[in-house]
Amino acid sequence: MEHEFSIREHGFEVQLRELEDSNRNSTIELRHLLVTQQKAANRWKEETKKLTESAEIRISNLKSELSRQKLHTQELLSQLEMANEKVVENEKLILEHQEKANRLQKRLSQAEQRAASASQQLSVITVQRRKAASMMNLENI
Repeated sequence: MEHEFSIREHGFEVQLRELEDSNRNSTIELRHLLVTQQKAANRWKEETKKLTESAEIRISNLKSELSRQKLHTQELLSQLEMANEKVVENEKLILEHQEKANRLQKRLSQAEQRAASASQQLSVITVQRRKAASMMNLENI
């Protein structure tokens, strides 16, 4: 019985050593996996931090550009409004000048008609005077 007990004890000791070795190997493997996981997590954390910083800088730059574009748009709208007002003002001036030109053209036409009429009357009078002078010359002969 003692022999059996010794064999059993020896069997338990072997089993215990195997369990301890297995436990040690599992612990080493788990620590190795933990270190690998921590390194990967730190890499991801750094990459995420860099990406976040890059995105924040880009967003800030885009916001600045948007503000600049809004200001430029406001300036252009103001210039457009002033240009439109100038166009309306110029159109009014053009209409006024056209009306003046039409009135002057009408006055010119009337003056030309009066001049033509006067010239015709003068021609008639000249012809009558020549006839009269010619008749007087004939009478004097």
